[in-house]
Amino acid sequence: MNKRLYTLDGGKISEFERLGLSHFDFLSCKYNEEEKAKGIENLKNIHLSYLLSGSNIITTNTYQVNLHSLRENNISIENGKEIIDTYIDIAYESCEKYKQIKKRNTCLYSDLETYKSPYDYVNHFQNVRQNLNVSHVNDKINVQEYFNYVDLQNDIFRKKIKMKKSSENFIAFSNGSYNSSFRNFTEYSGVFQKGGISQGVKKKKNETSTLQNRLGKQFDIKLNLTQFKKTFKEVRSPIEMVPKCKKVYEKCETNEDNNFRCDFFPTQKLFNYGIEYYIDVTDEEILANCKFKLESFCRNKNKLNFFSLLTCTNIREVFTFYNTIKYYATNFNNNVIINFFCNHPKNIGCSNYSFFDIVSLLLYLDSYNKYIYAIGLNCVNINYVYNLFLPFKKYTSKYNNINIELYKSENQQINPFIKNILNDIKKNRYIYDVNFFCSPNKTLDKVSFDNNTVDFQTHSKNKKMHVYNHIEKWIDVGINGFGGCCYYTPYDISLINYGLSKIVT
Repeated sequence: MNKRLYTLDGGKISEFERLGLSHFDFLSCKYNEEEKAKGIENLKNIHLSYLLSGSNIITTNTYQVNLHSLRENNISIENGKEIIDTYIDIAYESCEKYKQIKKRNTCLYSDLETYKSPYDYVNHFQNVRQNLNVSHVNDKINVQEYFNYVDLQNDIFRKKIKMKKSSENFIAFSNGSYNSSFRNFTEYSGVFQKGGISQGVKKKKNETSTLQNRLGKQFDIKLNLTQFKKTFKEVRSPIEMVPKCKKVYEKCETNEDNNFRCDFFPTQKLFNYGIEYYIDVTDEEILANCKFKLESFCRNKNKLNFFSLLTCTNIREVFTFYNTIKYYATNFNNNVIINFFCNHPKNIGCSNYSFFDIVSLLLYLDSYNKYIYAIGLNCVNINYVYNLFLPFKKYTSKYNNINIELYKSENQQINPFIKNILNDIKKNRYIYDVNFFCSPNKTLDKVSFDNNTVDFQTHSKNKKMHVYNHIEKWIDVGINGFGGCCYYTPYDISLINYGLSKIVT
């Protein structure tokens, strides 16, 4: 496969905020017909604005729609399905409208050589939106002031690359992690915590009851790496969700309180219950939500191109999703995008699992399944991006002079088999077909998780913190999809698209 460059969309919630609009949210807001129609129109125009800015892939507004958010808002599963279907329809209709606009306006954007500067290009984009009546009345940006803020570092790119810019348009079904709907920002930490944890000492009876309820509802993630290498007929699922223990009820004379005891299965456990601990969420709850989201994609497959996981920090949830895909495998063929949030130049979320280790493991498993289309970073500090992707250039290159023996994982669980994974990846051409995407946050510096609280450290909207200024450097480490997360506007995406279009041969 010859890789292409992709322009990704930007924030949607932040766009509602920028335009002074109340967020259009079927989950927590009740609308009359007039308000609903107006909200749908605004969301369609936001999607359409990103498409007009040059976005190849737009994401649906379904990030927080899951089983937990439905239950919290007293919404039935059937009505929840309707909400997801409506959001998908909005994105689909926006994309179809954009295709019609392109047909009617073959010179929508002239050859890039006609634009003397990025300023001319973005200014033309603004005029196009206004002429098509897509720009909201509150969207009164001054393009000159915008460029004073951006402070471009790469007005003229130093070199051309032998890649083509994609001209196609796609829709990705957006899925936040399960705790994205908890509204406590724990999706940035990796800790599944719905509410506060009592700091007091609980009664022993309550502790025992909680233990009994939890032990029967946990699984270990087991990897069958040796079986994975066998012939097709012998292959078992490379990932299994194995019950952690089973309940055995028996009369116990020495225990007057209960007759409960646990027998633990001997498993090859990969992920300990550490920072990614499901504090008050059962594995069954996660599995049910995975099935709900995957079924939603399958139900709307004719309108969608990608299934996208966003801001992933809980490693167990990612592998649970990946494992569950096998039940819907006929609907998934190189159309899954997994975007991680990294709170560190190496690690995912607030965990001690490195981005490189986990992605290498996923790609190793996927060399057989071929579900994954792209691996990405979402909502991260822009200064972390280069270092997070650099190991892929250093240790997964097809060139024989790369010595993978130099790599050592800092995680003791993963280090024993990471060398074998890297050796096999190096032999497998599929690794070079996987796309790498990145959509950083504009203001986020770091997240801290302490005492059951998530705190955000932000910086001012530094004018040098723009994806446009990093395009050339990021392409050098294999990134070929560029977008923005929170506070990246259609103007920002238009500028990124201009940069990508200028750098290709």
